[in-house]
Amino acid sequence: MYVTCEACGAENLDIEVKCSACGAPMTSTGVHGMVGEVVLGQYEVTDVLGQGGMSVVYKARHRMTGQIAALKILPRELAAHAQVKSRFLEEARALAALDHPNIVHLYNFGEQAGCLALAMQFVEGYTFERMIIERERVDWQTATRVSIDVLSALEYAHSRGIIHRDMKPSNVLIRADSGAATVMDFGIAKMTTSTKLTATGQTMGTVRYMSPEQVRGHEVDPRTDVYSLGVTLFEAVVGDTPFDGETHFEIMTKHLKELVPRPRDLGAEVPEALEDAILRSVAKARDDRFQSAADFRDALETILAGQRPKGLQRLASSAGPAGPAIAPDGDLEVPTSKPDGASEAPTAAESRLAREVRGTTLWLSLGGLVALAGAVVAVLVFSGESGGQPVAAVPGASAPRAAEGPESTEPLVFDDIQPRVDERFDDQGLRVLSVAERDAGEIVASVVDARQRFRALLQEAGVNEELQAEPLTVFVVPETAICDPRLYRPHASPADCAERGSHYRVPERTLYLADNEELLSRNLPSEVALTQCLHAESKVQGPCSEAFEAFEEALAAARPRNR
Repeated sequence: MYVTCEACGAENLDIEVKCSACGAPMTSTGVHGMVGEVVLGQYEVTDVLGQGGMSVVYKARHRMTGQIAALKILPRELAAHAQVKSRFLEEARALAALDHPNIVHLYNFGEQAGCLALAMQFVEGYTFERMIIERERVDWQTATRVSIDVLSALEYAHSRGIIHRDMKPSNVLIRADSGAATVMDFGIAKMTTSTKLTATGQTMGTVRYMSPEQVRGHEVDPRTDVYSLGVTLFEAVVGDTPFDGETHFEIMTKHLKELVPRPRDLGAEVPEALEDAILRSVAKARDDRFQSAADFRDALETILAGQRPKGLQRLASSAGPAGPAIAPDGDLEVPTSKPDGASEAPTAAESRLAREVRGTTLWLSLGGLVALAGAVVAVLVFSGESGGQPVAAVPGASAPRAAEGPESTEPLVFDDIQPRVDERFDDQGLRVLSVAERDAGEIVASVVDARQRFRALLQEAGVNEELQAEPLTVFVVPETAICDPRLYRPHASPADCAERGSHYRVPERTLYLADNEELLSRNLPSEVALTQCLHAESKVQGPCSEAFEAFEEALAAARPRNR
């Protein structure tokens, strides 16, 4: 939660843009280099407001009218990625369709020198996230009023076919003058009339606030925003989100199978009716939640007036006293513990859940391009010395550098992890690097074989069009490097990284594999199949998931069993 200012040594919240003690920048110097520039021909950048996973938000002044605006700028390095550019354009379209006092207004949108920019309403205030962090727990009346404002905005957006899909405290601004809430960051909003970025099988959002249907990669609807706001309200009155964990996998699994605890059991001083409303909003089955933002808002307004909403049941937990641990979307319940003497082998349901969440975790690898780290956490920094390539910000670690070559995306190569093998196979769109001497042709043969076998399964799943052989770099690194935090920044290395033995970085399309023959032979085919799914067209992603399950089962059946 806290970071140390390099200029004066003062402790600051990790959401700070400037040091609270000396005013020194707490974000990358390259970001502050934009100050003084004119964007879209009329907005002069005056300050940095925040830095996120794919963009930077600046404070700017209109040169003719003097109007203050917030500029959200997507650097050219990321604008070159089709998926990221599509997301940015979707945000512009979503904001252009909305005009509500509790939603940030869009003033202008355009492109300049390869960068995309949104000029938006500047709100003088602070985020709901900051309020929660500074107060540790927000009094229930204030938290409820903020939630009512947010639900009013969501009700309006939903009525126009737009679902936010990333409701969380950092996306809610609290006005300094009135305390009213304004919703921002419709960057992954789903427009129900559009098919872009919304297909089944493609998960977007922030894991702590994800609904079960988002974890599964299923289609979303307004009740998805109800769930995420319920988690936000829970965090405000309790001081933390209901589910936490060491990895995305762990947190997402809890969204699927664990019950949300009662806020009052965690020390929250809230009315019983508000507790029941929160638990209803985060029910795992969509049909058990409030069915609209308007229903949730009406309930909170009634509670704020000192009354209990009609029909609001007293719940033993978010799933009810006898409710299933996993939402009934055709999935089986996964037991949270095994009886004494039971086999340690996973059940069919557990294996299915593991595959489901593992696949979702890889869709979330796109989080290098999607803001999973919050609105003001530096995920990627861009410096002049790096040649425009994204460089992971890792305090105290040797900086990675982009390997030389003609591709637009290069693998991260660290000074202390140097490849002895570096061969390109342009006809297959492959590049093989290895820290140990090895036959790169064997790696290529394994990749080609995995692609062919997986495409055959895709055809069985009903996908007749051939998937493009996406460019792929395979980098065989020392086993210890798989847990190197530099590969995962800004997030922590997964607890099971050593056991996993592989990691795929989406921005560079690079598969890192441990230099261990057993792990390599086990992981390479499976990871190649997943990368095929990850970069597939939206319409292919659903069948892709089914084909991958069949592919993994076939691989497991072919492995020799220990006797």
